[in-house]
Amino acid sequence: MILGGPFCHVRAANEIETITVTGSRIKRSVQSDSASPITSVNANMLSDIGANDMRDLIEILPFNTGAQNNSDNLSQNYTVGTSNVNLRGLGVSSTLVLLNGRRQVTSSVVTDQGASFVDTASLIPSLAVRRVEILRDGASAIYGSDAVAGVVNFISRDDLIGSELQYEYRKRVSEGSQDETKIDFAYGADLGESGYVLFASSFLDRTSLLLEEVDWAQPAFSSFGNPGSFVIPSLASPQNPQGLTVADEHCAQNGGVVSQGSNNNTFCLFDFAPQITVVPDEQRLQLFVKAEWTWTETAKLWFEAGYADNHISREVSPSFPVLNAPTVLASHPDNTFSEDIFFRGRPYGWGKPTEQNFYEHQTKRFALGIEGEANQDTYWQITYVNAVNDALLNPRDVIADNFQLALLGFGGINCDSAQGPGVDSCIYFNPFDPLDPNNERLRGFIIGDYIGNLESKLQVIEGHISFAEIFELGDDYVDLAIGAQYRKESIVQQYDALTQQDRFAFLIGNQNVAGSREVSAIFAEARVPISSIFELGLAARYEDYGSLGGDTTNPKISMLWRVTKSLSMRSSYSTSFRAPSVHQLKGVQTNFANITDPTDGSTTFGGNRTVGDDSLVPETSTALNFGTSFSSETMSLDVDYWRFTFDDVLTRESHQAVVNAMPNDPSRVVRTSAGTISVVNTKFINAQAIETSGVDLVGMYNVKTRYGRFIPEVSAAYLLSYDLTDDVGNTSDGLGKLNRNTVGNPAPRLKGSVGVRWINEAHQINAFLRHVASYENDVSGQKIDSFTTFDTHYSLHMGELLKPDTQSTLTIGILNITDESPPYVDIAGSYDPRTGDPRGRRAYIKFKVGF
Repeated sequence: MILGGPFCHVRAANEIETITVTGSRIKRSVQSDSASPITSVNANMLSDIGANDMRDLIEILPFNTGAQNNSDNLSQNYTVGTSNVNLRGLGVSSTLVLLNGRRQVTSSVVTDQGASFVDTASLIPSLAVRRVEILRDGASAIYGSDAVAGVVNFISRDDLIGSELQYEYRKRVSEGSQDETKIDFAYGADLGESGYVLFASSFLDRTSLLLEEVDWAQPAFSSFGNPGSFVIPSLASPQNPQGLTVADEHCAQNGGVVSQGSNNNTFCLFDFAPQITVVPDEQRLQLFVKAEWTWTETAKLWFEAGYADNHISREVSPSFPVLNAPTVLASHPDNTFSEDIFFRGRPYGWGKPTEQNFYEHQTKRFALGIEGEANQDTYWQITYVNAVNDALLNPRDVIADNFQLALLGFGGINCDSAQGPGVDSCIYFNPFDPLDPNNERLRGFIIGDYIGNLESKLQVIEGHISFAEIFELGDDYVDLAIGAQYRKESIVQQYDALTQQDRFAFLIGNQNVAGSREVSAIFAEARVPISSIFELGLAARYEDYGSLGGDTTNPKISMLWRVTKSLSMRSSYSTSFRAPSVHQLKGVQTNFANITDPTDGSTTFGGNRTVGDDSLVPETSTALNFGTSFSSETMSLDVDYWRFTFDDVLTRESHQAVVNAMPNDPSRVVRTSAGTISVVNTKFINAQAIETSGVDLVGMYNVKTRYGRFIPEVSAAYLLSYDLTDDVGNTSDGLGKLNRNTVGNPAPRLKGSVGVRWINEAHQINAFLRHVASYENDVSGQKIDSFTTFDTHYSLHMGELLKPDTQSTLTIGILNITDESPPYVDIAGSYDPRTGDPRGRRAYIKFKVGF
């Protein structure tokens, strides 16, 4: 099918060439020869839809559901600055991401659910992209583990001769001041008569957006504030065995909100919503180089290298909650309770500036290979990939024992405890007065740096050979491809002494981890032409994970029926396999989570620690697809029915489910001496199943008139089912639900876009209406409204107007013209970051010159 719109498929061209299509290792004459559903987005379409980077493309793909691409302090503790893909809502680990058909290293940070993913923000500069191919079908028989829900393949350019320079500036045109500047450069040239080189670079400078800058955010209350609350042991009762919790008597006066809890407990609430960062500060550099040389008449050498470095800063609350309920002695000079009490709060809250957390993600990659033809009908390739992803984590948190010392009167870097509490350089922290100047003097003593250095490595050696005419069958020939792959994956996580000792009051800490595994695979694929209009595809792959995952064989069978020259029908059935990641087997993960304590009704954040389990079993799946395509000179239409059945799904237990089921089990819910929750211990588990099905529709129509070409188009995915089964066998219907505390992802029934492009000589106007259907918050039962936005863009192709021998294009556009706010969701942050977009109306200008 023709490359018509932003989501378009490739149809037969007049010239005959053999290419390797995503989803197959057999070279074919055109992409429409594939029996699997493939969506292709070329470089021009990336510009037409207003995409600034790969994250923008991923977010509007109707087949993507539940990816974690919006910065969220609450559900993306350490993945800020990254982006990922989640085809069919089956999890970010279930989509295989390739660059030029080759595997990429997974990010050294994982999601809060413990899922590993490839950071698409680190792959390749925008100007180096020729097209992106999305295989919307299981492909483990071709590519191995992780290709459960499909494959996204980024393909670099090989057609640029000369240079291109592009400048883009976009700004939020609403309340708030968020903006971004991006500069891209690409250069391509022939190397003598037998080679080619491509170099590309990109630099992005993005400023932040906080919820205090928008008008749609609702308060997000924590029962750990400053002013805080106090647990009074002398007022203990059977309902409150550690003591009665009492809000600070000056709570409302000092910016807090008094809340009545269960069992006569009262809390001074702190609204931390204004400090939630929905767009972080980023400075991202990307470099990419690709070169190839014709070595002999039948062999070609090639080399690729990439580098990405992303520096991120994110504003958070003035300080995090102190979960260990430190003691305030009766002797504290400001303690009016006349007894030892526990403080429930944080050192800095109301009226204090935000804290800054810092992160860095760096990816280095090189690949090389040799490929050629043994004869006209035999093609072979050998490749090697070596890639590393490093992350620096530097959030800041309260050092628990230092804060306790300050409450006891021994605060301060130069305090000599022999002098006595509150004497000379020993300072009391005053939890009863947020504005006490001594509290600010103690900031450097109380707040410390949590430092983590993480590394993920990948090495891949692969070879395959394909035969275009292995033997004759009727009037055609059987094609065959066979090959083998070896890969090694490893992780290393190292933390500073404070972090290893669990000395932080909120983030707790983390432990050093190292682990690796080796995987070997052999695979085969065949195209069997039953007749001139009907072909059968057969594929199988055997993978051996050794002691960490076992082994598996996964087959795939597909059929393609060319009913007429314009109409074809296809179907496929496959099984897939995904072994537990190295992190899920060997890692330790501690992050924070929003927790409601059923014993007193309070809601706050607490630690959530998950330890790897080498007894986990692989998750398995089956995929079924039926589709039809119609294409002509003016029209293309694809319709596909798909169904995935996913068993033994790898995920992390729901921390809230653990607290609800076992609130007083000290091995699972760790409480402080004051009875508050400090840490919830969860496990990586094999949940039972996800079964989902739906229909995809992709179409466009090309109308030529005297006023130019009009190209209306549509791209949509409609969910028919999304059934979930948890680890104890409980089933639920996740269709049209947020799926907040289940193994699933947000599952709106409908996601898609309709648009039209008008092209007349040097002028082009694009307009798109994007829609996500309403769904339900399965925790509160409230409806989450639909989200509909309208984008438009105008481009002027100026040719050599500015300077001879150059080609210039000016584009202006507005995204979300009506400034639609993301639908309200009753969670901290007020919206669903896996479905909604908090960025509001944005205007941009882009200038590109080729020379």
